[in-house]
Amino acid sequence: MIPSIELIPQRSPFVLVDNIIECTGNLTVTEFSFDKSHILCKDGKLLEAGLIENIAQSAAAGAGHHFVSQGLPVPIGFIGSVDKFKIHFLPEAGEKLFTEVIILNKVMNVSIAGCKITVNGELCAECGMKIFIVE
Repeated sequence: MIPSIELIPQRSPFVLVDNIIECTGNLTVTEFSFDKSHILCKDGKLLEAGLIENIAQSAAAGAGHHFVSQGLPVPIGFIGSVDKFKIHFLPEAGEKLFTEVIILNKVMNVSIAGCKITVNGELCAECGMKIFIVE
């Protein structure tokens, strides 16, 4: 496991990725746990914005890891679009989210990703995401 905090620009209380579990080829897998006090938790559940931000930070951690492993600085990136975002359920405080970001296509500094979050082995949320990296 790789702590992701140095690979993403966010800092507490807006961090939604704890560790990188896997980062190989076009796949990044992260984990994240939260409690009721998290800024994006309401009534004991992670809000929709938290799910999107978890996916975005997972993508950023993967991109950061890719650049650092080549001896390059972590680049700045931003979300270009989120497509077909579907929430199956909102995770509850104390549950662990596993987020997969698969880069499906890359053209210059734009990556198209397929993303999903699972909790307890069940699909929690999924979407497509367009990510821009400023190199």
